[in-house]
Amino acid sequence: MTGPGPGKIRLDARVRLEYDGGSEDVDADVYLHVKGWSRALVTHIDVEADGLEYKLVDGPGRGVYGRLYLRGRGIVFIPLHRAWRLVVLNDVLGSALARIGGRTAGYLGGKVGGVFIGARREYLRVLEEIAAERFGVRPRRV
Repeated sequence: MTGPGPGKIRLDARVRLEYDGGSEDVDADVYLHVKGWSRALVTHIDVEADGLEYKLVDGPGRGVYGRLYLRGRGIVFIPLHRAWRLVVLNDVLGSALARIGGRTAGYLGGKVGGVFIGARREYLRVLEEIAAERFGVRPRRV
């Protein structure tokens, strides 16, 4: 896991991995990682838990496209052609993103120590507004 760093805002979030036959809670740290800080080329959400990248996307540098559903209590990433879904429950994140649309295309990529969730530009702008307004972290040019 890469852990905390400049421009990485820790979110109080619950993470759950759901399968057709059940679900399991994931002990993970969740960060809103703002563009231009700690090597971030775009704003994204980090879900850091040892080995999660192998469980979901076959390791670092690999990834899957899917649907990102935005709810009042959090976000749900459902990959194309896979039998699981990743749920990140955080009221601030979910309610802010839900105000601009209920779903969008998303990407879940593997990194050393976890995964990251990316979305379309208009959703990333909302995340950047939250980072600036609530946490005082503004995106920087890359």
